[in-house]
Amino acid sequence: MKFFTEPEFAAPAGAPYSRRTFVGRLVAASGALVFLPAVLERAGLTDEAAAATPDLVTDTFNGLVAFVVPGPDAYSVAQGESTPEPGGIDAYATPALIQGIGFASPFPPDLAGTVATLLNTAAQIVNPASAAGGFASPFANLSFAEKAGALAVLENADPFAQLRSLFGVLPSIVAFLAYSEVGVFDPATRTLVARPVGWDLSSYEGVADGRDAFIGYFENRRRVDA
Repeated sequence: MKFFTEPEFAAPAGAPYSRRTFVGRLVAASGALVFLPAVLERAGLTDEAAAATPDLVTDTFNGLVAFVVPGPDAYSVAQGESTPEPGGIDAYATPALIQGIGFASPFPPDLAGTVATLLNTAAQIVNPASAAGGFASPFANLSFAEKAGALAVLENADPFAQLRSLFGVLPSIVAFLAYSEVGVFDPATRTLVARPVGWDLSSYEGVADGRDAFIGYFENRRRVDA
């Protein structure tokens, strides 16, 4: 299965735009981006956010994706909530999320690194021991319930109050990507190269010109009286 970086779909106005653009606009629409520099400075996290490595960012977002749509992956197993069915990580939601968030704010500080830093900071507030674990990311080392607690900190604690809308919408973005075709859509041919994980999770039968349930009238009726 290959992850494609620019899956496109039709915008309401008819012009195609990518899911990366959609995620970026959704994050920007949360209105929290303007407050990020001030929040980071007050919390003393500006340098840490700037120093976040791609591996740490990926590790952190893997932990978030596993929280929203668990699967059989190592991150889901570690949090204590996993499923035998493929989850968000198998759907390639993590790279799509990182790219989409980065598109929302293409200039320094890196937004994906900033969000990862905030998630990891909240993780250590909830569980100071999370800095030591199987993953480099403290957030990824949390249990399922602790991850919920870390997100609650970012939504409700006074130091992060201005970012409430951002962290309120973040799980919805993850779910959107996990249930989309983002990981298997080839923009060059505008075709799917494999069956999307989200289709199986939602029992979606796939694209069709029609469904048997809509053929004819209810109980074989051929006319309806006004």
